[in-house]
Amino acid sequence: MANRESTLTEINVIQTLEQASNPQHAGSEVQRLAETQLKEWEIQSGFHYILQTIYLDLSNPLQVRWLAVIQFKNGIERYWRSTRVNAIRKDEKASIRARLFDLIDEQNNQLCIQNAQATSKIARLDFPAEWPNLFELLEKLLENDHIRRDDIKVYNIMTHVNQIIKILGTARIGRCKPAMQSKVPLIFSLIVRIYLHSFDKWTASSSASNSSFDLATLQVSYLTLKVLRRIVCEGYERPEKDEPVCEFVRITVGHLELLLSRQESLGHLEAYEKFIKCFGKLYYTLVTESPATFILLPCSVQILICYTKLLFEKAPVVYTENSDVSGDFWEHVAIRGFLILKRVLNFVKKKGAITLKARNDKQSVELAVSKINSDFLNEALVKRLVDILVDSYLKLRPVELESWFCDPEEWMNEQLVTSFEYQIRPCAENFFQDLIVSFPELLVPYLLNKIENEAGSLTNSLDDFLKKDAIYASFQLSAPAVGEMVDFDRLLTTVFLPDASNSNSGDEQLYQKVVKRRISLIINEWSVIKCSDESKVLCFRFLSDLLMTEQDQVVQLTAIQSLRTMVDDWNFNKTLFEPYLNTITTVLLRKILPTVSLTETRLYVLNTLTDVIIQTKPLINNDLLIEILQVVPKLWEISTENASESILSNALLRLIRHVVLSLGDKSFLTWEIALPIVAISCNPSSSHYSLLNEDGFELWSALLQNFSTKEAKYDNNFTKLLPFLEHAVETRTEILPTLLDIVKSYALVLPVGDFLSSDTFFKIFSLMSSHLLKLREDSFQILLEIWELLLLSNESNYESLLIPKFYQSGILFALFDAIFKQDQLSTYQCGQIFQIVARLSYVNPDTLIKTLSNYHQNIPNSQENLQLPEVDRRVVFSDMAFDDLIQRFISIWVVCFKDIYDPKFKKIHILGLSSLLRTKMLVVLSDFEAILALWIEMLEEINEANGGDCEKYHLNDIVTEQSVAIFPLTSEQYRQHELSKNTDPVHNIGLKEFIEQTMRFLENFLGANEYSTFLSRINPALLESLSYFCQSVLDTYNDIGSREFYLLVGSVI
Repeated sequence: MANRESTLTEINVIQTLEQASNPQHAGSEVQRLAETQLKEWEIQSGFHYILQTIYLDLSNPLQVRWLAVIQFKNGIERYWRSTRVNAIRKDEKASIRARLFDLIDEQNNQLCIQNAQATSKIARLDFPAEWPNLFELLEKLLENDHIRRDDIKVYNIMTHVNQIIKILGTARIGRCKPAMQSKVPLIFSLIVRIYLHSFDKWTASSSASNSSFDLATLQVSYLTLKVLRRIVCEGYERPEKDEPVCEFVRITVGHLELLLSRQESLGHLEAYEKFIKCFGKLYYTLVTESPATFILLPCSVQILICYTKLLFEKAPVVYTENSDVSGDFWEHVAIRGFLILKRVLNFVKKKGAITLKARNDKQSVELAVSKINSDFLNEALVKRLVDILVDSYLKLRPVELESWFCDPEEWMNEQLVTSFEYQIRPCAENFFQDLIVSFPELLVPYLLNKIENEAGSLTNSLDDFLKKDAIYASFQLSAPAVGEMVDFDRLLTTVFLPDASNSNSGDEQLYQKVVKRRISLIINEWSVIKCSDESKVLCFRFLSDLLMTEQDQVVQLTAIQSLRTMVDDWNFNKTLFEPYLNTITTVLLRKILPTVSLTETRLYVLNTLTDVIIQTKPLINNDLLIEILQVVPKLWEISTENASESILSNALLRLIRHVVLSLGDKSFLTWEIALPIVAISCNPSSSHYSLLNEDGFELWSALLQNFSTKEAKYDNNFTKLLPFLEHAVETRTEILPTLLDIVKSYALVLPVGDFLSSDTFFKIFSLMSSHLLKLREDSFQILLEIWELLLLSNESNYESLLIPKFYQSGILFALFDAIFKQDQLSTYQCGQIFQIVARLSYVNPDTLIKTLSNYHQNIPNSQENLQLPEVDRRVVFSDMAFDDLIQRFISIWVVCFKDIYDPKFKKIHILGLSSLLRTKMLVVLSDFEAILALWIEMLEEINEANGGDCEKYHLNDIVTEQSVAIFPLTSEQYRQHELSKNTDPVHNIGLKEFIEQTMRFLENFLGANEYSTFLSRINPALLESLSYFCQSVLDTYNDIGSREFYLLVGSVI
């Protein structure tokens, strides 16, 4: 049997398909072998033609035909392209294409769809090049009267056409879409004829009292309409200029009005809603793709009037509609109407600015704008639209009030994430905003009149309360558009706050919650648009009172929403908020957070608390911050044990981090809670690692940065976390700056000996050194800063540990590789690297030279260097003289120095470069004149105090009187500042004294006679300039006498 099945024949394929599809063989070895055989056959020539044959043969069992057409469709996807491995041969493709429409009387709709999808895939790949007559074939089928009289055949053809137009219409590259657009007129009129016939037939049968309903014709009619929708939207570049298309769209408007008028008798049909939605989708797609095209259709105004009329007439129905009881048909129709009107409004407002595709579009756009303004939009209509919005669509619906009072927390969460494209009230709110933006001069006085007069005359009935809420909603929604035209401060004090403070009893008190919620939303919108400081104080007081006194969760959460908006505003003034800070924070912590149960609500409250802490730092007192922290353990347990609550974990990590930042020096109070959480979040073996590690590392960094040695002792639990840091540096390169910040914090907290003795930091430095020039700029900067901080340490005997560690971890070789790259770095980046070298050189220049010698011996020779990839080549080689390497080293350094402008950094480089003179190397002495020029340049620029410090060295200091006054600094910033202040030679070594010491060293090293000879080779102008600043040179000048001095050095003149 295996041998027979291995031969590709129709009979064998049928048997194999039967074995693979038979439920009796499900999961058996027989089925597995059959599936394996089919996989082997699918790459053989002729297999897909046989599959098509099996599908077309109605005598085959249904399950065999089903699997055959599935295999056929999948094979088309995998092997039809000629560029694919084992692609279907050209002659087999031609044979397959010739039979794609042979079974248009297929009774099984699902099989027909599978074949149609396969056909559409072939059309996408072969039309028009390999299958140029596709649309001619469709035209021939549609012209056949015998076929048109058979609903099944028509339906199957429409199924194929639908899939073909769908896939060709989505093509954005290639010739298939333009070719389709040129061929579509061949079939468009024929399909319209089928649609009209079937639509008239089923609507007539549905209205006849003594006839059976023609369901088959109804299905044909709907599918044909769906195909025509695709053709109109995708098959024509300029549908408004094609007369048959315009006529068809005009007919659809009549059909839409007919069906809407017969909703009561036809609404029970499933296809009825599909028809209405299909008409709406046709118009909406047209107006979305090109508003000008839509408006220039002769029937566009008729469409707009139809939907506008529907919005007016069905407003009461939509308002009372309940999807669980009566369905939401009219709501969906109204949403489609608003979306179409919205597109038209936006087009008119922007005057087609975003729709121009060609130069000749301008005239069409101007014509469209003129047409819509003259034939449709007018002042009376705009005001009527506002009225119907306020009276019906902006009002809270009965179903919403029911949800509010039955499940307030859930309903509030829905309000925060609603989409205007799927719910009627958000859609109406969005449309109202477009209205107010388009007609501000007309609508602002109209709205103000409603707010100040009409709203005030309303009674305390529920309906009037809801209408007042809708009027206030219109003011809320208009904030972005009319902020400069309205005096919000006056309305706040004269209308809104007094209205919210009215006390009512019984049911009226319940209804008053609606107004309180709305005024909170008004504050949410207007406080960031136009609100004085005095009004903001009133808003803070109002929201604070609401949170303290109101028990309704919707009102509470809306007040929190408004509060968060005000706190997050770029113009937030924490001084204005300070009187209410502790009260609001306490209410959020003690009253709101314990009473909410949904994850989304907890998350929102936690994020609000976090925002308050961030924006008011450091005004919240420490006791309250610690109380905030106490809610974390319970919520953390909930979030880590329940997958549905896991999103809370990140919010809790952010909350802890900002509590730490706000506590500052007292952040050690958080360690008991924070450190175990960091351990869970940053442990790569933890199940929560992938979700929490980024926030966990940020918390870890904050804990170290705010640790004060004056307030607490170092906790060894920080050391226990180090293996997690090593793993993260190796695997989480996207957060490398945060990880390196943690390394930097340890460098400042731990004694240098302990830090350098750690295997974790050694491995991190080794890894970073091997990728030094591949690091992102921020990571590169932090890494160099860490190394520089280590070199600043003044602990005894640190050199004996630090420099060997720098050597063993590859740091020094990495720095030298970067300096000597053939593909040179920018002078700025090279200068950053030389800054590390300069500090090392100042500490121990002999060690630097020794390390360079080691480097020189270990690099490739000139021939080996040429064999390396260009990116890895150097400008120095092991077979060049060491003096030449040193000379190249100094020359590169001097070139980089020219692009250093910060006086502090200049001095670092000068100290390091000048210290090389103490190595007594002649090659360094030969560059003395270049070093001398740098001395003079620096001395002319700065004016140091006796200790060597200078104001210009503090231009970029973080810790200054001004910065401390503006915002609190972290303990780490103070640590770094103190380290620099106490140990950095820039601030503690006078440049003049350093130069004089260097000159005396040279004199002692060379001897008096050689020293004089040495100076005689130096440009006298440089020596004279130096003598103005340095006493030793001036003494030499005085001892010899000016005439003799110039004779001494005159040999270079």
